[in-house]
Formats: sequence, C-alpha cells, structure tokens
Amino acid sequence: MPAGITSISRIADAGRHLGAALLGLGLGLGLGLAATGVTAAQAMSFALERGTQGRMVVVGRGTIESGDARRLREALQGAERDEWGNRQLVLESLGGNVGEAFAMVEVMDAEKVTTRVRAGKSCASACAVIVFAAGLDRVVEPGGRLGIHTCYDKARGGRSTNCNELIANAAQKYGVPFISTFTLMELTPPGSVRWLDAENAACWRLSRDPAPPPGRKPPPNDPSACPPPLAEPARGPGITPR
Repeated sequence: MPAGITSISRIADAGRHLGAALLGLGLGLGLGLAATGVTAAQAMSFALERGTQGRMVVVGRGTIESGDARRLREALQGAERDEWGNRQLVLESLGGNVGEAFAMVEVMDAEKVTTRVRAGKSCASACAVIVFAAGLDRVVEPGGRLGIHTCYDKARGGRSTNCNELIANAAQKYGVPFISTFTLMELTPPGSVRWLDAENAACWRLSRDPAPPPGRKPPPNDPSACPPPLAEPARGPGITPR
C-alpha cells in the first residue's frame, strides 16, 4: 500500500460531506456527454469478464451511485490477480457521487487494484480523478480517454479551488502529481471538459502502465511541460453539485 494511504479515510469523509455544498463531479457532466455511450441514467454495474490476458477482471459501467463500494468489494472477490499481484478494475463511467467514489477507493486500497480504461471507452469526472487515479497501476489503452473538469461551487456560481485541491491531494497519494490533477481541473472553465487520450494521460502522469506500448516516450519529470488538451463544452446543462 503506498505511503500516506492511511489518511484516505479522512479524505473520504471530507468528500462525503462536501458533496451537497461544494462538489460538482459527475451528474451534469454525465448528462451532457450522452454521445459517449454512457449516460447518468445508467447506475454503475459490476461484471466479471475475461480480460486481455485471460484473467477475470471487474468491469464497472455507468454512474457512480450509493452502494457501489459494497458492490465493488463483492465483485473484486471474483477477479484474479495479475503478475504484479493486483486485481483489475476496468472503468466505463462519466462519474457520479463523489462520496461514493471515495468509498470505492477505500475498497480498492484493501484489495490492491489496477485501473484500466479500454480502447473506445471513457472514464470522466469522479471516475477519472478519484477512482481511476487510485489504481496502483493505471492504464489508458490507445483509443481510451479520461475526462477532467473543475469542481463547481453552485452557491458562488463558479469553480471551487478548495475542492480541486482536495481531489488533487487525494490523487497525489497514489503517485499522480498534484500539479497534473490540479492544473487540469483548475484551468478548465465550468461547463467544459478536457479529454486526455492515452498519450496525454501518460505525459501528465495520470496513467502508470507497468508494460507501456513499444515506442511510448517516458513522461517528463515536470508534467507542466505537457501540452494540455483543449477544453471542450460539456454539451449539456452544466456541471451541478451532487
């Protein structure tokens, strides 16, 4: 377990209580990105499937909702460990309930989990910056993508820097540089999203592939050297708190 993970319970508790007053990770974005094939109307389901290496993996699809941590814990019992000793969680989600996302992370800490986004699939919002980021190894396959946007403070009608810092600090516990998560969240205007493909995710060190594709350049020591993907409109009613 990475150093500092013992404090994740405190962060999880903070995430649960911040939801109603501060956080906007998932619902509005999910509703606005129906073109990706995953909508907020679909609660997350967990299925055991045969992965590319022939091992059983857990595939989580849909919106993160209350009770998903318990369902994830049960599903992971059927997943086989890879050569690095990790179970694998494949993600197809546009985010959802922030407190529940942190609760899922606590389950992942106990089980040692690698996160993966497959080719042609998306993991956005709380899925990307909370759940995906908490993988011991984190893989975005070519053709897969991560979607990142700012937290939104409904009361003030703008981005929430405090929330963005909370999320970035949590991700840093797992080796994601604070500057990567915070910069991509803080510099994205409310109502917009930045999509990172496999190369972008590796450059910004959001992903950490133990067996990267041949020819992929190692990421720079300073993620700010990476060009940020353009912010795109979320094509929906905006990002609203849970």
